[in-house]
Amino acid sequence: MSNKEHEHIVDAEEPIPVLEGDDDIPRQPAPPLDPYTPEPGPRAGDERAFRVLRLAWIPIAIALVIIVIALVR
Repeated sequence: MSNKEHEHIVDAEEPIPVLEGDDDIPRQPAPPLDPYTPEPGPRAGDERAFRVLRLAWIPIAIALVIIVIALVR
């Protein structure tokens, strides 16, 4: 058997539909939206949550100071 008998291109996909418009240029339709496309930016609630999260370092720092003072005594 030669390689040509084993190797051949198989097109398993259905033909892609072509849209026809007034400009006589065949165009393919836009692909469906990718469900994993990230958002362009944070939403208003996300911005507020991260501002509050930054304030969480204050009680953590106070707790660390108290622990260090207790260890030193």
